[in-house]
Amino acid sequence: MLSLENSDNRSVREKNRSQILQAIKMQKAVSRIDLANQIDLNPSTISRAVNDLEEMNLIQERKVGESSGGRRPVLLGINKSAYHIIGVDIGATKIIAVITDMQGNILEKDYYRIDYSQGDMVSISPELVLKSIATVLSKYQENESITTDRIIGIGVGAHGLVDRDRGKVIFAPNFGWRDIYLKERIEEEFDYKTVIDNDVRVMALGEYWFGSGQNCDSLICINAGYGIGSGMILNGRLYRGHRSLAGEIGHTTVTEDGPRCNCGDYGCLETVASGPAIAKMVRTRIKRGRKSQISDMVTDINKITGELVFQAASKGDDLSRQVLQEAGNYLGIGIANLVNIMDPELVLVGGGVSRAGDLIFTSLRQSVKNKTMEDPPPINPVKLGKETGAIGSSVLILEELFKAPESFLAKVRG
Repeated sequence: MLSLENSDNRSVREKNRSQILQAIKMQKAVSRIDLANQIDLNPSTISRAVNDLEEMNLIQERKVGESSGGRRPVLLGINKSAYHIIGVDIGATKIIAVITDMQGNILEKDYYRIDYSQGDMVSISPELVLKSIATVLSKYQENESITTDRIIGIGVGAHGLVDRDRGKVIFAPNFGWRDIYLKERIEEEFDYKTVIDNDVRVMALGEYWFGSGQNCDSLICINAGYGIGSGMILNGRLYRGHRSLAGEIGHTTVTEDGPRCNCGDYGCLETVASGPAIAKMVRTRIKRGRKSQISDMVTDINKITGELVFQAASKGDDLSRQVLQEAGNYLGIGIANLVNIMDPELVLVGGGVSRAGDLIFTSLRQSVKNKTMEDPPPINPVKLGKETGAIGSSVLILEELFKAPESFLAKVRG
């Protein structure tokens, strides 16, 4: 049995490795000398930790840096090919499963979408999630140069209220899940360590690690699609809240006399700025007599979708443009509230609504500017696109690895 002193020493060494991994990740490539200048550790300690990480295959010498008078320093970088991670994004209408390397690059992908507006009677189920993981694994295994023993875990971002600690989806309203122990089911099926969290929070993680949010200590990531949610990075860490319920911006009130929300309240942001809300506003106004090009684009106005509204707006349809402007304004009100509270460096917006581009962003940015005390932070689309959530889900595993590399890999290898 390990003595307390030996245990403490191992803990300190693990912490040192974690610090160095984080520093290398943030800078892409860095010398041992620069590490010593940035981290409060002596050079011999850094050298020992670097050697440990090289033995674990987590870092490698990448290239030779510029000389400042002496020998040119060797730069260290993350070994992106050392291990692979499965990331799964379970949204309200789709499942995206990917396999990434250590730098978030997608090696394989499986995409499953349900279009409820077209009368699709299938609903997303835990079994469908397992099937999607199995499919992306099958594609991965077809590459004979890759073996599944390089996979170190599965990260999952799930729609709805998620209890990360217990691996449970508490409630996913858009497909009727209650108290689904998803982590347990995935681990039983695939025998990989699994971590789950809310789908929008993992979007924020994805952008923070590999997208526009790198080297940004505080950011807000908004997902505006079938529903609306937010993920927040505070002081370089994902903020989950006391009960892991932080970020439910879609259920904040932005108009007192607004429509009834599926949460039971009135005037929630989701009722005036989500994809379904945009489609509903256009349908309602057409039924009341407004002229629109959309009437010629569908045979049944009940089939109008947010995507169709974007298409019509891009062709100059006045009604569609007006509705998108209103939705952008409401979305800006919700974002402005968060900006006034958090004062972030950056706001990123993803999801289907964001793909309307300037048709949404122009009024959104103006609304935020009108309702914030000082000049607002930059407000931009997510960099990683529709795979943001899936890539962010893989970060759930990378976080565990970077926090305690030796003990994590020991558990993975059995």
